[in-house]
Amino acid sequence: MTDKSPDRLQEAAVSVLEEAAGRLHSVLVELAARLRPFPGFMGMVSIQAIELEPSFTPQGDNGCVVVLPSGHICQLDLTVIPGATPESHVDHIEQLIELELAPEEYIIYATSAINVLTEQLRRRGH
Repeated sequence: MTDKSPDRLQEAAVSVLEEAAGRLHSVLVELAARLRPFPGFMGMVSIQAIELEPSFTPQGDNGCVVVLPSGHICQLDLTVIPGATPESHVDHIEQLIELELAPEEYIIYATSAINVLTEQLRRRGH
């Protein structure tokens, strides 16, 4: 007889979420690999990333979340450094921080990323 205690059912649910997140990650990696050249973040040439704006609000404040050409979902911390004079070139420092997301949060971001990448591929006729 199978144990259907609340704890066992919760474990089963967590397992399903982890499996779904893993499968979505595989799809995301494949889609990202097909999108070449990968778009630049906010039109920049130096940062290849697409900002994610999920339709559902994730639990935590993860800042600017992006999908990278590798299919990984990261937080982008972009610091703009003004030049010494107004005519000077503005520079920036970017830091990509891999997010440690719970499976249910990863599913939200991965779904958003899959939708964005699919739309980009459609626009390019793929």
